Amino acid sequence: METNLSSNKIRNSLLAVFIAMVLVFSGCAQQTTPSEENNTNQGVSSEPIEFGLPPWPGVTVKTEVVKQILEEEGYSVNKNELDAGIVYSQLSSGELDVLLAGWLPTTHEEYWGEHSQNLEKVNVNVETTWLGLAVPDYVYESGITSIEDLNANQEQFNSEIVGIEPGAGVMQSTEEAIDTYGLNYTLVDSSTPAMIAEADAAMQENQSIVFTIWEPHSAFAKFDIRKLEDPQSIYGGGDSVYTIARNDLGEEYPQVKAFLEKFNVSSDVQSKWILEYSDKGNSPEEVASQWIENNPDDVHRWTQVFEE
Repeated sequence: METNLSSNKIRNSLLAVFIAMVLVFSGCAQQTTPSEENNTNQGVSSEPIEFGLPPWPGVTVKTEVVKQILEEEGYSVNKNELDAGIVYSQLSSGELDVLLAGWLPTTHEEYWGEHSQNLEKVNVNVETTWLGLAVPDYVYESGITSIEDLNANQEQFNSEIVGIEPGAGVMQSTEEAIDTYGLNYTLVDSSTPAMIAEADAAMQENQSIVFTIWEPHSAFAKFDIRKLEDPQSIYGGGDSVYTIARNDLGEEYPQVKAFLEKFNVSSDVQSKWILEYSDKGNSPEEVASQWIENNPDDVHRWTQVFEE
């Protein structure tokens, strides 16, 4: 009898220990890290958000700012460096999710016309812009103030307009300007940094140069340059910069879309980003993180959607 009681006690004790262990491990399995809890609460997808990134300084830093903010909210973000035309195409096909550099209605008119049925203008992230051709101050003051003046001064410019990456909207507009104004000039494609370097070198030697440029851009802070008049309005009256997304982005990332609907900066802010990155040699990551740290009110205004 005592043996049976002893055996029962042992079995009951072992059973109690087993149940306790099950409860402990069950509780551990249900615990999440703060990051995981944050992701669960917000429905954060494990799939990265794919940003299209044309090779321009302004959108390079701007995309990094958005990337760092979204990553802080628990999202994974990829940047895909591609020419503008390819970005629009891959947004349309769903390979990319977002572009922060949609210059409309003029500069990217062709891309938008081809792909707009699959895309959405989410928000204007920079209100006022300009693009066209520019020359050094001393060239402008010599009497070359308009695109119409270029043909009479071909030799002065070696019949060349210095451009940026082929496929960029400003390059397409410049090809149209060459045709419309009947310019006997060659548009020389390059890259944005190379174009700026060539303009800098020419101005160091007080030489004449005409080049493609846009605003916001650090060139207007760094150089003494003037915009050439465009009587035929080939470059338009000034675009806005749109955040453009595939049209079903909100179904997969509702809070990200709500964030992007609020995200915007001034032309001056973007020009300062460009100056820090392109001219002072700071990395996009450094420029973005420093700006985010120094501007908590702006960041909070954009990110309130993640708290709702």
